[in-house]
Amino acid sequence: MKAAGSWTSGYILKRIALPTLLSAVCAGLVGGLTLDRLEQAHAEAERGAFTLETREMALRINERVKAYRQVLRGARALILASSVVTREEWRDYVVGLLLDADYPGIQGVGMAVPIAPQDLARHEQQIRTEGFPDYRVTPPGPREHYSAIVLLEPFDWRNQRAFGYDMYSEPTRREAMERALALGTPALTGKVSLVQETATDRQAGVLLYLPVFKPEMPLGTQAERERAFIGWVYSPFRMNDLITGTLGDSEPRIRVRIYDGRTPTPDQLLFDSHTDGEPPGALFTQSLLELDSRVWTLRFDSIGTLAIDQQARDMERIAVILIGSLFVLLTASLLVTRERARALALTGASLQASEARYSTLVNLSQDGIAALDAELRFTFLNPRLIALLGYPEQEILGKRLDRIWAEQDKSRSAAVRQRLRRGVAASAEQTLRKASGELLTAIITDAPLLNADGHLQGVILTVTDISERKESEERIHYLATHDPLTGLANRAMFLDLMDTSLLIARRNHSRVALLYLDLDHFKEVNDRLGHASGDALLIEVARRMRCCLRASDLLARQGGDEFMALLQDVGGMQEALAVAEKIRAAIDAPYHLENGICRVSVCIGIALYPDHGEDLDSLSRRADEAMYRAKDGGRNGVAQATLASPSVAGPSNTVDALES
Repeated sequence: MKAAGSWTSGYILKRIALPTLLSAVCAGLVGGLTLDRLEQAHAEAERGAFTLETREMALRINERVKAYRQVLRGARALILASSVVTREEWRDYVVGLLLDADYPGIQGVGMAVPIAPQDLARHEQQIRTEGFPDYRVTPPGPREHYSAIVLLEPFDWRNQRAFGYDMYSEPTRREAMERALALGTPALTGKVSLVQETATDRQAGVLLYLPVFKPEMPLGTQAERERAFIGWVYSPFRMNDLITGTLGDSEPRIRVRIYDGRTPTPDQLLFDSHTDGEPPGALFTQSLLELDSRVWTLRFDSIGTLAIDQQARDMERIAVILIGSLFVLLTASLLVTRERARALALTGASLQASEARYSTLVNLSQDGIAALDAELRFTFLNPRLIALLGYPEQEILGKRLDRIWAEQDKSRSAAVRQRLRRGVAASAEQTLRKASGELLTAIITDAPLLNADGHLQGVILTVTDISERKESEERIHYLATHDPLTGLANRAMFLDLMDTSLLIARRNHSRVALLYLDLDHFKEVNDRLGHASGDALLIEVARRMRCCLRASDLLARQGGDEFMALLQDVGGMQEALAVAEKIRAAIDAPYHLENGICRVSVCIGIALYPDHGEDLDSLSRRADEAMYRAKDGGRNGVAQATLASPSVAGPSNTVDALES
C-alpha cells in the first residue's frame, strides 16, 4: 500500500510539474517578446507625438497669418468705404483691433502710397501742413519711383521711425510690393530688418502687403490695375514676437526653426525657438509652408525625449512579470484542478456521462453560451464564447458581465440586475470588448433562473456574433456612396454633402466654389494603352486632385472621366481660380503607366455661391456651362461662370479675379 501510494504521488507530481515548467518557459518567452514590443511601441508613440505636435504648430502658424490677412482686408475696406480716411479714423480703427491682445507679433497697420518723382516735393509739403513740419521721404536721393508710409498706427516711438519711409527703395520690400500689385493679392516679403528695430533685442522681420484699387475700375490686365492703383495697406511683423505669440506654450521639447525660402540656410533664418544651443534629439522633420505666394521652410527637432517616463516603463516590466507569473500559477491551478476532476470522475461515472452529453451540446453550439451567478459573475463559458472573446477561460471566470461591455455604465448595469431579479428575459444587440481590444457586435439573450422563493439564482446567457453582418452592411453603404475605382465620393454622396455645405454657407454668409472637371483625350489613352491603363490613369488623376485640395474640400467622381470638387469657405473667385489652376497644372504632367507614358489635360468650369447661383441645380448648370466653354476655348483650360462674356484660362495665360 505504501509503495502504491508513493508511485501514485510521483505520477501526479510528474503530470503537474512538467507542464507547469513548460508554461513557465513559454511565459518567459512571451514576456520577453512583450517587453520588446513595448519598447517598440514607446518609440512609435514618441514619433507619433512628435509628428502630431509639429503638424499642429505648422497649422497654427498658417491660421495666424490668415488672421492677419483679414486685418489688412478690413483696413482696405475702411479706405474704400470713405472718400478720405483721416488719421483719427485710422487710429480709432487700429485701436479697436486690440492688436496687443489678439494679434501678437504685429507691429501695426499702415498705408503706403506711390509717389511720382515730380510729385515728391508737393507730397512732402502736404504732409508737413498736416502737423508734421519735419516730415520728409527717406532715404533721400533721386530714384525712378518713390513710395512713402503716410498712415501707421499705433503711432508710438517705434512706428514714428518708419513714418515717411520709402519701402519701395529696398529690394526685398519692393519685390513683394510689385508682386502684390501684379497679382492683386496679399504678398509676404522675404527676411528684412524692420525700420522700427533698435540696437536692443533685434529680430528678423517680414511685411505683409495688400494692394488697394479704386472701386468700380476694371482690373483685368496689368495696365488696368496700375491705373486703378491707390497704394498698399500693410503690416510689419517681428518674427520672434509673431511666432512666440502664435505657438504660446507649445511643446518645449521641440525646437522650431523657420527659414525664408525652400533652402534652410543660416542667412535666411527667420526664427529659432531654442537659441541656447541645446543638442537636438533623434527626431526631426522639415516641411514647406506656402503663405501669400511666399514659401517658408519649417524645421522641427526634438530635444530630449517625448516618451513616457522611466517609472512608467518600470511599472510595465513589473506588470509583464506579474502576468507571466499569474499565467504559470493559473496553469498549475488548472492542472491540479484537472487531476482532481479525474479523481472525482472515477467515482461518478453516471454523473460524468450526463456531463458529457451536456458538454457536447454546449460545445458544438455555434453560439456562445455562458452561465452567471446571482451577482452576474461568469461561472461557465463554452469554447465558442471563449473563442469569440479571446480571454483565457480562467481569466474571465468570476468576472462580472459588465466587465466585457465596450462602455462601462453603472446605471445600465443596475437596470439589468433589477430586470433579471424580476425574472424578465431579454434579447438585444450589444457591443463587447474582446481581449485584444477589438469590438464584437453580438445579439445577447439572457434567461434568469429563479428559485422557489422567486430569488435570482443565476442566468443563462447566449451570445450570437453578428460582426460579419454589420461589416457587410457597412460595405454596402460604402459602395452606395463611393466610386469603387478611385475611392472618391460618387455623384449621389457629393450632391448630398454639397446641399449641406450650401446650407452652412447660407447661414454663415460665406462662399463656396463648385468645380466641374472633364479630362481631355482620355478616350485616346483607353484606345491606345487599354482599359487597364485607363483605370490606372483615373486613379492617379484622383490622387493628384486630392493633393491640390484642403482636407475640408469635397472631391467626387461623377462618372467616366468627369469629376466634381467643392471648395469650402473660399475668399472669392480668385482663390477658386488659383486652386483650379493648381489642379490643371498637376493633371497636365506626364503619366508613367505600365504600358507606356501618356499625357492628358483637363477642362475646369467654376461656379461661385452665391455669385452664380444659390441652389445646387443652378450652380451645377453654370459650372457645367463654364467647363464646356473651356473645352470650346481650346481645352486644357479653366473657365469661370459668368452672366456676361466668359473668361477662359489655359496653360499659356493667367486668370486674375479680385474680390469685390
